[in-house]
Amino acid sequence: MQEQLVIPFFCPEIEKAGHRRRTRTVASSDAAITSRRDRLEKRNRIMTARYYYWTEIKRRRFDDVLRILSDNEFFVEERTISNTLVEQDDFYNELLRSKASTRKLKAMFPGFDWN
Repeated sequence: MQEQLVIPFFCPEIEKAGHRRRTRTVASSDAAITSRRDRLEKRNRIMTARYYYWTEIKRRRFDDVLRILSDNEFFVEERTISNTLVEQDDFYNELLRSKASTRKLKAMFPGFDWN
């Protein structure tokens, strides 16, 4: 007959913490952006600037740029990018008129590689 080895193990009882709500913290350094609409507006401006960068500075074709932005940079559908470009037409034309350089783009949006 085998002898069972009993190891004393203390397991404390887990008490429920109650009904606490988690508070949101501002994760980004831009505290002015608080709503979803503000985030989307900023994303769309950056997406338009990246489109300008790839088409005007790097001289890539439209369909290639849509693929780069869709698959590598913003992870959204190509249709979303096209809709954004229509919506951000004034900003895009402003970039074209001022012939924005990579230095200016980097100053506007420092989080991306503009080289």
